[in-house]
Formats: sequence, structure tokens, C-alpha cells
Amino acid sequence: MDVKLSIGEEEVGMDASIQELVQKDEGGASLNMLDDGMDSMEEEKTAQTAEQQDPAEVYAAARKLADVIEGANVEDIISTIETLAHQTHSSAIFNFRGLPRGSLLHIAAATGKSDILRLLLDHVDAHLIAAQDDWGNTPLHIATKAKALGVTGMLIHRARDLPNGKNILRIKNKHGNTALHEAVLTRDVGLVSHLLREDLEPMYWKNVHQKSPLYLALETDNSEILEVLISNSLEPSRIEGLPPVQGAIVRRNYGLAARILKKDVKLFAMTDSSGGNVFHLAACMNRHRQWEPLRPRTNHARLFELIRPETEYLARERDTSGDLPIHIASKMGYVDLIEKLLPVSPLLNGQGQTVLHVAAKYGRTQALRYILRHPKLGMLINESDHAGNTALHLAAMHSQPTTLIPLVLDERISLNHLNHECMTALDIALDRGSSTFRQFLAYVLLVSTSAVSMDILVLRPEARNEAFSIVQSREKKLDLDLVKEVINCRLVVATLVATVTFAAGFAVPGGFNGTDAASRDYRGIATMLDNRMFQAFAICNTVAMFCSITSVINLIWAQTKDIDLVRSALSNSEALLTIALPAMSVAFLTGVISTLGKLPWLANTIFYLGLVFVLIITVAILSRYFFFSRRNLRLIRLLLSWNIRASIYFWRVKAYILDDSEEDGKASSTTASQPPNGAGESHADDSTTAKCGDTPHPPNL
Repeated sequence: MDVKLSIGEEEVGMDASIQELVQKDEGGASLNMLDDGMDSMEEEKTAQTAEQQDPAEVYAAARKLADVIEGANVEDIISTIETLAHQTHSSAIFNFRGLPRGSLLHIAAATGKSDILRLLLDHVDAHLIAAQDDWGNTPLHIATKAKALGVTGMLIHRARDLPNGKNILRIKNKHGNTALHEAVLTRDVGLVSHLLREDLEPMYWKNVHQKSPLYLALETDNSEILEVLISNSLEPSRIEGLPPVQGAIVRRNYGLAARILKKDVKLFAMTDSSGGNVFHLAACMNRHRQWEPLRPRTNHARLFELIRPETEYLARERDTSGDLPIHIASKMGYVDLIEKLLPVSPLLNGQGQTVLHVAAKYGRTQALRYILRHPKLGMLINESDHAGNTALHLAAMHSQPTTLIPLVLDERISLNHLNHECMTALDIALDRGSSTFRQFLAYVLLVSTSAVSMDILVLRPEARNEAFSIVQSREKKLDLDLVKEVINCRLVVATLVATVTFAAGFAVPGGFNGTDAASRDYRGIATMLDNRMFQAFAICNTVAMFCSITSVINLIWAQTKDIDLVRSALSNSEALLTIALPAMSVAFLTGVISTLGKLPWLANTIFYLGLVFVLIITVAILSRYFFFSRRNLRLIRLLLSWNIRASIYFWRVKAYILDDSEEDGKASSTTASQPPNGAGESHADDSTTAKCGDTPHPPNL
């Protein structure tokens, strides 16, 4: 059944109160007052009608009609509407808006059937076409979500005749979406095209997630909708929210980015809230994300193929932080992008920093090495930024030991360069302290290569006083905050080493000869006295004990309030512990090896394992003083050479002892197999003699 329905001025009518509002509007300047007056009077009329009936009865009747509409049976809907139409004050039922899904128009729009909506429009007030439910959706939003093109067209046509002239195409729900936003999300190309023909303005609007319809189309990954949206003549400066071209980049849709560039350079050049353009974003996303380790690498350098004469200016633009795309590439450590951007990009960012500054600041060692090897960029090694900081200053400031190493080893570096605060890189490292491992490594690198700068002595008097106050405050801070903790830590270590080595001196490997020894001269003597490994154990253990005890005494002196005495005691205790710790390690290794001679595979395993760790401990301790220092590289090589030679010596001694032990074992087994004819006594005498020290010594090594 086709019911012809039209809403015109003769049906809606204009009562006397509205005419009075029109007459009061001088010059037609208060059209908004007219619209508001009509809305308020219509709502007031509906409210007065609802008050005349029982609310429970109105709700029950409206709910019954809603159930019939959801059944989508036209004949049942016509019958129910005719029944309600003959009731008194039926308008309260048709205009009821308290249903869980909004008004009856919302429910009819959700069915997606134009004939059902047409039947209902004859009995509802016109302003309900733009009414919103609890989620802010109008019937047009609901029809769009249902992909009902006929219902959508009917609602738009009827909304044009609204007395208040409200444009339902521009009404947003609580998510900030207009009907066009919802149409894009439903992936209905025909619906999107229809809404764009009706009104292009919502194309520029953003929702609460800062996404315009064009940006939402990227999420749907529907090429047809993208083509429909891009085909319109747009003003890029009016597009709100996230730039669509950057949405294409983060989704790796480089073809769409190229089409956007071909369509409109201004649309391609849109910037985000931080002022970054497409090249800033691509420089930050050159590789796949860390949380996608199984995904093959995607090279965002493809986007930089779009650097053309008309887009080169984008590579020279700075974001709100002052960074150019080439600085972001250096920040991320992408050498290939630095090469691509270098011919068209300036060298300085907003802080006066080069790509070398940025690579040193963020610890990008690969990029920093490339820059240092570059014939032009390498000359920037001593350039200062607006604060007077070189790349070395920034690496020290941000505790980046991986970038400090190539910088301090470069012959062109100026280690004593002063920034505007009269501080060298070493001063910055001292000021930051060494509370973390990275800060400690940075301090070690700089303290072994840098010297005190004399340039500060020729500065103007004001600067001299300022520099002196800085140094004085730094020393005071160091003495108050760090010395006590350092003293306590070293005192604990020294005491522990002294305790362990003292106990090991009276609990030697193998024990001592007892009272049943053959000779009184050997009672209480170590049973492994002639073992070379045991002799090395005794020497190293003694050295470790006396060094640690001496260190404890120095640290006791460090408890005084004399600053000079405290520094001297700290320096001496550190040197003594540097000797005691490796000596204790060697004592442990030789002591264990000397007791495992009968099991060669275990002795060899422990020996080689311990040798590796002794070398590591020695290098780690020596690096505290000599690490990467040009003037001490020869001393490092000499100390390591001595360490390796000593390790080889112990290895040869161990091999000789193991061979000798195996021969003794064979001899014992042979003697045990002989018949008891008196030879056993001879063997016992030999063993007793060997026990008294007649075992042949190894050759002079």
C-alpha cells in the first residue's frame, strides 16, 4: 500500500505566536530566534499532550507500535497506526521519545524500508526528523548505518522542509560522526556518493578521534570510497584533524600518497599537530615496528622518491620542535635516509644542531660513524649549537657511551671545547654523576681522554667568577652526596676480601700433615707444598689479603672531615682494591686446580673457564683508569700481555702436574697387582719418600 505523504507549510502551519516572533524580528536579523521559538513551541505542545494522558499508557502504546514496526510488516503497521489515530491525543504516542532506541522514527529508519518510514512520517511532528537518541544519533545516522539509501534520501528530502531549516547532514552524534562519517564506516560507496552530492561540508569535519571522513576511508581500506572522496575538489586548509596523507603513510599505502600528490600538492603537504609533514613521519618510520618482529622489513624510503622540484621545500620545513626530516632520520639512525635528504636539506635545526649532534645525543652509533666518515659532514665534529654544545657535549649530557667512543678516538675532536656555561664534556659528565652504569661509562671514557681546559683562565672576569662558582658547587655536591656512599661500599668490599683471604690462608687446599707424619719436620706443613699451583695460590692469597687490609686502613682515615685527606685515602684504597680483586680471583683458581689433578677433564674445564673470567676482571678494573686513552694504550697492551703470559705459565704448570699425577696413578695400580712377596714394602717406602718431598720438580719454565 503506497501512502502519499508530503509535509508542507499548510500541514505544519504557523500559529499566531510564531507570526509575532517574525514581526518582532526587525530587518530579518533574528532568524535563530524564530527557529528556537518554533522548536520550543513544538516540544511544549508535545509535552502538554503527553501530560494529558497516563505516561505508562503512552509508553505501552508506543512500545507496542515499535514492536510492530520492527516486524517490518506493512499491513500490521497500517492497522496499528489507524487504530492509534482514532484514539484521543494520539500524537503523544507517535511523538514519544523515551524508547530504549530513541523515537519511532529511529526504529523505522533502522528497518531500512522506505514505505514503513513514509507511513510513520504522516503522524509525527516534523522536528523529530532531527531528533537525537541517547547516543546522539538522528534517524539519518540510523538509516546510514543500516545502508538504507532510500530511507536516507527520504529523510534528507523531508528535512529540507523543516520550519527551522536545520541541516541534518551536519548533525554530529556523541562520537562526533556525521551521517557521512557513518557512511564511510559502513563501506557503502553509493551512500557516500549520495551524501556528498547533498552536502560537501561534512567532508572537512573531524570526529572526537580527530578523523575526517577521508581519514576514516583509509581505515576501511576501500579503494572505491577513497577514489570517490579524492575526486571532489577539496580545500586542504579546511580539513580538520589528522592529515589523510599521513594516514596513508602509516598504513604503507604509498600508491595513495602518490595519487594525493598528483591530485593536489597542498593536500600532500598537510602537517600534523606537531608541524611535521609526510617526510618527517616517513623518516621516523623507516623500519617495521619493534612489536612486529616477524613482519618483513618495509622500507619507507620509497616515499622519498616523491621528492621532486615541487615537493623539495617539504624537506626543508621544520616541525614545532625545530627538527627537519634529516634530523629525525639521524635521531632514528637511518643512514640511507640521511644520504637521500642531504642534497636537499639544510644542516641546522631550530637549536642550531647538525645531524652529528642529533646522532650523538640519541646514541645512534651507525649514523654517527657514517657522518664522521663523510667528507663534508665529518668537518662538523667541533661545531657548536646555540648553547655552545658540541656533539661530544651532548653525548656526555645524555650519557651515550656508544657514541662517545668514536668521538673521543677521532683525531679531529676538541676534547676541551667550552660551551656557553664554561663547561667541557668532562665537566658535564662530572656534574651528572655516575649513579647509573651508562653515566659511569661516560665518565670513564671522558676522564681518561680529557684534560683540564685552560681557556677558562682567559675569559672575562664575570665568566671566571661564574666558572669558579660552578666548579666549587660541583665539588661541594660531590663531597656531600657521593663520598660517604663510596667509602662505605669500598670498606665493605675490602673487609670481605680480607676476611676471605685470611681464612683461606689457614684452610689451604689439601690440608696439612698430621701428627702421624714420618718426620717431625713435616708435621703441620701443607700436604701440597711442592705443587706449583699451590705455591701460586699462596702468593696470590697473601697479596690479596695485605692489599685489602691496607685498603681498610686507608678507608678508616677517609672517615675524617679533611677533604684532601679523604680524596687521598679514596685514591689509595681504589688502587689497592684494584690489585686485591684480581689476586683473589687467581688464588681461587689456582687453589681449586691444585686439588683436581686426579680428574683432568674437570680441572681443564675449571681452568679455562676461570682464565676467561680473570682476564675479564682484569680488563674491567684497568679500564677504570686507562680505558680508550691514547696516552695509555701502550700500558694497557703491556698489562694485558703480562696477564696472558702469566695465564700461559699457569697452564703449562697445570699440564705438567696433571701428567705427573697420571703417572703416579699408573704406578700405584701396577704395584697393587704384584704378588705379596715383599715388593709392597718397597713401594710403601717409595710412597713415603715421595710424600716427604722427593717428587721431581718440573723443568724451569
